[in-house]
Amino acid sequence: MAGLAVTTRSLAPARFVRAFSASRHVFKSTDTSSRQSVKIVEVGPRDGLQNEKKLIPTETKVSLINRLADTGLSAIEATSFVSPKWVPQMGDAKQVMAQITRKPDVSYPVLTPNLKGLESAIAAGAKEVAIFGAASESFSMKNINCSIAESLARFQEVVDRAKAEGLLIRGYVSCVVGCPYEGKIAPQAVADVAKALLDMGCYEISLGDTIGVGRPLEIRNMIDAVTRVVPIEKLAIHCHDTYGQALANIYASLEAGIRVVDSSVSGLGGCPYAKGATGNVATEDVVFMLEGNGFSTGVDLNKLAHVGQWISGKLERAPGSRVACALLAKEKAKGKITAQDKAILDMKVQRDKLKIYQKRVQVVLDREDSLARELLLKGDKRRALLALRRRKYQEQMIRTTDDQLLNLQNLVDTIEFSLVQKDVIFGLEQGSKVLTQLNKEMRIEDVERLADDTAEAIAYQNEISDILQSNMTAEDEEAVLQELEELERQEAEKLRLDLPRAPKGALPDRVPVEDEAEPEEYVESEEEEGPRLRNEPMLA
Repeated sequence: MAGLAVTTRSLAPARFVRAFSASRHVFKSTDTSSRQSVKIVEVGPRDGLQNEKKLIPTETKVSLINRLADTGLSAIEATSFVSPKWVPQMGDAKQVMAQITRKPDVSYPVLTPNLKGLESAIAAGAKEVAIFGAASESFSMKNINCSIAESLARFQEVVDRAKAEGLLIRGYVSCVVGCPYEGKIAPQAVADVAKALLDMGCYEISLGDTIGVGRPLEIRNMIDAVTRVVPIEKLAIHCHDTYGQALANIYASLEAGIRVVDSSVSGLGGCPYAKGATGNVATEDVVFMLEGNGFSTGVDLNKLAHVGQWISGKLERAPGSRVACALLAKEKAKGKITAQDKAILDMKVQRDKLKIYQKRVQVVLDREDSLARELLLKGDKRRALLALRRRKYQEQMIRTTDDQLLNLQNLVDTIEFSLVQKDVIFGLEQGSKVLTQLNKEMRIEDVERLADDTAEAIAYQNEISDILQSNMTAEDEEAVLQELEELERQEAEKLRLDLPRAPKGALPDRVPVEDEAEPEEYVESEEEEGPRLRNEPMLA
């Protein structure tokens, strides 16, 4: 039995590979007219923001939705009509729906877990709603505080009311591969919930790997089980990227025939009830993968990357999409190349071409020189003279090229020097701004004192320059030295007067020193309170 188990496991990846190979043709087409379309359901405004701890302003959410709509996305999950007690971030759902600019070719589904939420969504003008169940009993209890069967019974009421209002209903199934509380989930459990949602009236069921533990083979097995009871065209895939498997899992879903993918701009989001669910797969990464593999999404990837950068800035974090980071870095580097930079590059290319030409001419010149010598040795003076004339012509070409290279290099140096000057000027401008700010913060007295000190320093510097530039006589040098000595004496006197005085008797007994030139003794100074040595200088 052990051997049979090993054989069975070894065959599973092979079946998976064969299944991939069977539909691999869908990735080969690069003709946009024949590409298969994949619908992206952007869940960033709802699933991406619902777990943010800091409340996000309503205007930021509205702007995010409008910006996403401008990228070509056709479905944007706008918000969730849930109790603010459980999900505070979604407390402004009515305001968001009232303020967004709705495009006729874009759907704005909202999450409605119960009848109260549905009524609020209807009042807010929602045209599509979503309900969510789970394939895990424990997760269902933690998430919506009821069992799977109870949740489905509640949803039936919501679906019936929504259908009566002519609304579209989308269904979600959470934990389709793994659960944070129960571990692995059986594919049949997912199929049962998906079938129940379809029977209720959901036009589409999104299969969610809520904690991102799924791998391609597990995703394929789960989809195979679900498609036995739900048509493939009714399914969507929703992958979290906790273990970096989201794109691979989406690829596996595409191979299975799924053509709707949920994702979140900049990889925002995660389930507040699922530990370890670090975030959704980034929409930018999904679009990049799809467009590069023969599918059409209708999304402008560059615009989308900028939207991701914008919302990441609002949330004070780096963009979570690797593709967006690469595109933005490339765009930034490209933007730094100015017309002047391009001119320099072009000139350097031309310079290098001239150098190569010089080398080639030099080779020809050497060959002509050798030929002329051989002809002279053979006595063929006429042909030798012709070779020497050709050689002279080549020398002239080299001299002309030298002149061109010199002019070109001078031009490059001039432009590069001007760029350096611009950097210096920019630095001076920044320094001037700092000084201006300092002047604003200083008092009038501080500014005047600074001006006086600056003027005095400039005058002193000028005086030194005059002295250095003039031919000083011996008398001038002596006068300067005496003046310096007087300044030093005054500074020493000032320092001595400022020093604290030692009390009487504080100095130790004097220790005689051998070969002392003149004995010293302690004397009382009439001007001072403390004793000092008679021959002691004022300043040590």
